[in-house]
Amino acid sequence: MLYPELPLVVFTVLAQTAVGGYLIMAGRLSQLTSTAKQHRPLVLSMFVLWAFMAVGFAASTMHLGSPLRAFNALNRVGHSGLSNEILTGSLFFALGGLYWLVDLFKIFHEGVLKLARIIVAIAGIIFMAAMIKVYLINTVPVWDSSFTYVEFIGTVLMSGVLLGYVLLNLTGAATAKLNAKLAIFGVIIIALHLIITAWQLVTIAEITTSIQTGADHLAVYSGSIITRLILLVIAGGLWLLSAFKSNQAVTVKTLGCLAFIAMFIAEIIGRGVFLRLTLYCWTLIKNNR
Repeated sequence: MLYPELPLVVFTVLAQTAVGGYLIMAGRLSQLTSTAKQHRPLVLSMFVLWAFMAVGFAASTMHLGSPLRAFNALNRVGHSGLSNEILTGSLFFALGGLYWLVDLFKIFHEGVLKLARIIVAIAGIIFMAAMIKVYLINTVPVWDSSFTYVEFIGTVLMSGVLLGYVLLNLTGAATAKLNAKLAIFGVIIIALHLIITAWQLVTIAEITTSIQTGADHLAVYSGSIITRLILLVIAGGLWLLSAFKSNQAVTVKTLGCLAFIAMFIAEIIGRGVFLRLTLYCWTLIKNNR
């Protein structure tokens, strides 16, 4: 993974993790009454999500070369995927931050707050759709495929849900039943992701030209690919142990945090490989024409 792709790696992984985490936490907050003792700690912990978004946006401006170019990109909202991504991401960040402050200081009653959570969730989903759309361009055929959906939505459903799981447990807002449901869901998504990743690698390996092959380029990143897959399996195992084999709250939190660390590193590595391999494969396809 080279430096030019690093800002995109950081931005996409952090943003997708924040959206997934928000969906889990917002859903749990809507189940709790405003007077529940877990309510305020859970709302406070949402600061982690907005910190992820802030760091992600800061990284994305590095990819543009200058933060001021982000404002220029907004000139083509509705016509440019990048402009739509910046706008929808900014709306999710702004609406989410505003909701967070309102809920934190109890400015409105619970009915209004529930509606606000739904609006922010919709903004987050639209943001993810806009982000995927940026990469679905026919000038890079390997990006313009169903594998891009799998890569990005997978991060939302794995890293994001696991972050929500961790924050729920750290704030005492989780239950054994909820932990079990989230862990089972997360491990199923990890298993499906591993299967589809294997399919993607086989597809790339089959790309050949008279001078090079996709398999040759896969070999360059084989160490990163294997490391990522191992980390995903470790994250899934720790997640299950946290939810089903731990009777002490401290152990649940510790295993959950370790699972998230493994998951997050895996997604960072995977996104770097995704960006580099697609560029290499575009060269292969172009030479094969």
